[in-house]
Amino acid sequence: MTLTNIYTLTLLPVAGVCLLVAGYAWRSRPNPGAIPFGVFNLGAAVWALATAFAAASESATWSYAWVYAQYFGIVLVPTGWFAFALDYTGRDRWLTRRSVAALSIEPLAALALVWTTHRNGLFYADHELVTVGEVTTVFLTPGVGFWLHVAYSYALVVLGTAILVHLMLTVPERYRPRTVAVLASIAAPVVVNLAFLGGSLPIPVDPTPYAYAFSGAVGVWALFEKDLFEVPPVAPTVAHGVAFEQVSDGVVIIDAGGRVVDYNEAAGSLLDDGVDPRGDPFAQLFPALAGDLEPLDGPPETIDEVVFRVGGHERYFEITSRPIERGRRHQLGRLITFHDVTDRLLREQRLDVLHRVLRHNVRQETNKILGHADFLEDTVEDDDSLDHADAIESAARDLVDWSNQARSIERTLAPADSSDAPVDVVRALDAVLDDLRDTYPEAEIDADLPERAVVSAHVSLEEALFEVVENALEHNDAATPRVEITLERDGEWIELAVVDNGPGLPDPERVVLERGRETALEHGSGLGLWLVSWTVRASRGSLDIGVDDGTTITIRLPRAIDADDAASDGIDDAEPIENPEPDADVIGDVDDPFADGSSPS
Repeated sequence: MTLTNIYTLTLLPVAGVCLLVAGYAWRSRPNPGAIPFGVFNLGAAVWALATAFAAASESATWSYAWVYAQYFGIVLVPTGWFAFALDYTGRDRWLTRRSVAALSIEPLAALALVWTTHRNGLFYADHELVTVGEVTTVFLTPGVGFWLHVAYSYALVVLGTAILVHLMLTVPERYRPRTVAVLASIAAPVVVNLAFLGGSLPIPVDPTPYAYAFSGAVGVWALFEKDLFEVPPVAPTVAHGVAFEQVSDGVVIIDAGGRVVDYNEAAGSLLDDGVDPRGDPFAQLFPALAGDLEPLDGPPETIDEVVFRVGGHERYFEITSRPIERGRRHQLGRLITFHDVTDRLLREQRLDVLHRVLRHNVRQETNKILGHADFLEDTVEDDDSLDHADAIESAARDLVDWSNQARSIERTLAPADSSDAPVDVVRALDAVLDDLRDTYPEAEIDADLPERAVVSAHVSLEEALFEVVENALEHNDAATPRVEITLERDGEWIELAVVDNGPGLPDPERVVLERGRETALEHGSGLGLWLVSWTVRASRGSLDIGVDDGTTITIRLPRAIDADDAASDGIDDAEPIENPEPDADVIGDVDDPFADGSSPS
């Protein structure tokens, strides 16, 4: 064997580059497409290496052996390419053990025919040794088996290429260079091979392995410059398919006739094991929902708290049905989702029970505390004891306030459909200020307000405004507490600013509100500002707190319809949202527990 001829010297580097790409692809496993791309390049390397050794052989036996050995690489190229296209584009679910075994049948059959072609003549009808320059090589006459193998191989190449072209056309532009590079790596050998098979290159040596020099170079560029495997492209169709399968909510798609078109695994868990519902009427699979979700061409609708048994346990679901439309009038079917709300309902039940028990206990125990404090004030005479009684009464009154605030938060923020009410901020503020001027007669309250300012807000806005202004007055230690209120329009927003001359909101209170949660070490001292924060958030507005020689609280709320437009839209002047009357079980005026003449024991 001599390795100094031009064919061998040029093919060995080609094989080396392809082996380099194959090795790097193998190291990149299990990234999508890495292993099949490595198999593709390994096939190209074996093809080029066997061709180089065949050109270097000095005996007919070794020439035939190396020419036939080429097929260990030739059969890997189309199979690896097709598997790469499936894996790289997110269709790896098709690459099962059974499908890989099926793809291996033709390559194994082709190898068997190649190595027995001297006896049966099925793959090559004839063969002879020819000399080209200084190189003696094998000239083979194709047989039936050869052309069948070529047809099969090109079918795989065409299918794989079509899948990758579809990927290139659907992925975002930033992914396209790497996909184009991969397509170029197969285009070069395909063009050369077709030219050779078609007789356009009348030479006795197949030049296809040389084309893999370009394929290897492009592969190296795609691997190291474009992160071929580290950041694989995701086509929108693939992303949608993955989301459909992996979303935790059950999803069922039905056609206009009410039959199931597709479903995901979460929805399948609601059915009997092993049942494939595709093609079955939805009403037959879910008879309890049939009447509620009809007609099929109706608007979106939701059913709450439907019970299904999942894994032997009862689970509660919120069922939503939405039309699937093409254009404005053509309805293709409906999208039905099953959202598990079991944990939410259980949490709400626990909170309801805890709230009721705590509210009842706070009311009863606070009544006792205040009764004992009143008794002490009436019976003791020394100043120290009276101070203790006053402290007890003050703490009890704080409990009363917190209990009422907690109840107000539950009452006013619970409705999910009360976040877009038209509220006249001016009238709401007037009602708030009327109450607070009577409570704090020594305070100076300056309100620069327009005649009317309607916002789209949660119905608890007036109560939140009361908390803001009362907080500015209650914790104000100035000789003359002063609060300035301004209201301005800023485009599509109404901006309300409340400025006081007090000591300023403590940093822990401000930090907690800005972060939106409390911790064991950082927490607020009450519920009033939380009510403000939650109301503003529910109103889709923003809250800003500034501390500089006092506190400035700025609330921005979305502006509703102008007064001039109200009549045309059928909206009357917004009525101020009145503070609801407290429930019977909420602490108001505390009864004297000793009214019957008894005394504390």
